[in-house]
Amino acid sequence: MVSKILLLGPSFFGYRDKIAQALIKEGNVVDCFVDRPSESIAFKSAGRVSYRLVEPLVTKHARDLETKLSVGEYDRLVYLSGMSFCFSRRQFSRIRSAAPRTKYVAGLWDALGNCQRFGECLDLFDEVYSFEPDDCDRFRLRLRPLFYLDDYARLPLVPEGGFTYDACFIGSVHQASKFEAICKICEELEAQELCVFKYFFIPSRSAELLRKMTYSAYRGARLEHSPLSAEKVAEVYARSRAIIDSPQAGQRGLTIRTLEAVGARRKLITTNPEVLQYDFSRYGDVAVWDRPGSITRDFFSKDYQELPPDVYKSYSITSFAATLLGEGPTYSGYKKGGVAS
Repeated sequence: MVSKILLLGPSFFGYRDKIAQALIKEGNVVDCFVDRPSESIAFKSAGRVSYRLVEPLVTKHARDLETKLSVGEYDRLVYLSGMSFCFSRRQFSRIRSAAPRTKYVAGLWDALGNCQRFGECLDLFDEVYSFEPDDCDRFRLRLRPLFYLDDYARLPLVPEGGFTYDACFIGSVHQASKFEAICKICEELEAQELCVFKYFFIPSRSAELLRKMTYSAYRGARLEHSPLSAEKVAEVYARSRAIIDSPQAGQRGLTIRTLEAVGARRKLITTNPEVLQYDFSRYGDVAVWDRPGSITRDFFSKDYQELPPDVYKSYSITSFAATLLGEGPTYSGYKKGGVAS
């Protein structure tokens, strides 16, 4: 069934626009709308302190969204993210009233504990999907892991000329505990004479300076201020045997990097033990780092074992987009204590 969709979410890393493309590919009409009035570091920082500091901007943005919904005749508003949701309950109630026939759906890739304003509006959505199993249990949400982009599915199982790197890490390291864990994994692999590609992203020089002043782990580390493009990330993944990942502290849901490893058909090294509850982990190409010496050269010596086609399909961006429309099979790849969730 063709739908007219207003896709609300942040534009960073291009994920919202990639999901829009997946929805359009299936014949839907999609308009994108940024979920906050500014994506500047100054606005984000003020919002973390208190949205009252930027309330005039948020109020105007809410009115702009009301207007767009009132004239757009949308079948669905689909919200993506969570932490960046900036509207108060009163503002979002008005937004919803502007288009009462529209269905309101959310796909969260942040834990609810980090999404105060979204949490206040939770019951104003008709359907809420979350990547976080704990939140699904506690708030009766629907579990839906994230996705991998089609670019990763097209990578060769083994690159021409062989692998350049044994493992790679590409990602944000603004949280100190995550950065320390990633560094320990990389150091241990390098001590075993394994080759590791590292790209540590932090959004600005001021953020880098603050981290280096506050946490000794950052001192001496090379930090980058521009994220790598999806094409460059795919190029590094293609030349790597394994992908390293660590979620934020307190997060059990699978990061998008975990699903990129699935789509790219690469081994995964992660600090998240919850990964062992998912179907793709049963084939021997997932290693959980939980203490020094957890990962040895033996993990790299065996060839990657390909997964059944339906497992790859369930984590694709096409499947994720279909879920947001209530189409396709219900996700069933997570089993807690041996019971499907």
